[in-house]
Amino acid sequence: MFFKKKKEKIEVKVGSANYDKDYEVSKLKIMVIIVDRGQGDYFVHAFEKNKAPASFKVYGTGTATKEIYDILGIGETKKDIVLSLLKQSDIESFKDIVKKRFEANKKYKGISFCMEIDSVAGVLVYKYLTNTRENVRRNDNNGKQKEL
Repeated sequence: MFFKKKKEKIEVKVGSANYDKDYEVSKLKIMVIIVDRGQGDYFVHAFEKNKAPASFKVYGTGTATKEIYDILGIGETKKDIVLSLLKQSDIESFKDIVKKRFEANKKYKGISFCMEIDSVAGVLVYKYLTNTRENVRRNDNNGKQKEL
């Protein structure tokens, strides 16, 4: 004789699978700034003062021939590459910092661009990258904030 097992109810933690539906989530972008060696420290410190969640400086070296450097007008082959993780809502203020620095003097020239980050591996990683200390719940339909 065969007996059917009772189906066990699986207890789902509230908000664990639907973090983006329960909490406000900002899109992330990565800003890349390529400048001459020694100029990257300015951006790391300026972004740190303006509460950028994370900024890293790495060293780079160009690999093109001298003729190409002469054609493009690139004098220095050693570069600082600054990588900054930013919330999409903060991008414009950080673009202004970069623009002001590039316009300040001809020796402060460089290249800057932003790329979107499509996904991260988990809620804890997202909270770390965005420097999120507290979760802000989304508002429900009535305009009342949900309980934490």
